[in-house]
Amino acid sequence: MPEISVEDAMTKDVIYTTPDEKIIELAKKMREKDIGSMVICDKNKLVGLITSEDLIKRIIIPNKDPTKMKASDVMTKKLITTTPDESLSDAIVTMLDNNIKRLPVVDEGKLVGILTDGDILRMAPNLIDSWIRGGNQENEPEVIGDVCEICGNYSDNLTKVNGLWVCEECRDSAPKI
Repeated sequence: MPEISVEDAMTKDVIYTTPDEKIIELAKKMREKDIGSMVICDKNKLVGLITSEDLIKRIIIPNKDPTKMKASDVMTKKLITTTPDESLSDAIVTMLDNNIKRLPVVDEGKLVGILTDGDILRMAPNLIDSWIRGGNQENEPEVIGDVCEICGNYSDNLTKVNGLWVCEECRDSAPKI
């Protein structure tokens, strides 16, 4: 199966704001757009990220007044990023290793997208199985539901034959390794 790049999976139309955005307005935008995070840019440069979890942990739980706060007061500043040409599987490892659900995508210093756990779920459900198992082939299921790697049809009864997930109809035609 060909390697999927971050660019193939990322969200390209990133909704962002500035460090001076008032938290109340930022939260309203997140609700209106039904998004779980907001990227913070200053003069087209990525400077931070705010998640709904950040709003809870940094404003609501400590009982701070959100009407007096700006994005720069709440945002995470030390960001881990990726590039569009990085492999999706490498980006997943980065997300796992750092316990993050969102990975800004930067090309030559410019924000070009964001990779989220939702993007990964939509793009590569079979990679999620590896992600959850940590790539441990010994724990690989014997049968899964996914797309046959030979004919491309969906089946609830794929089995691994010679390194490929194949449906019943294609099992005998799986290439020998």
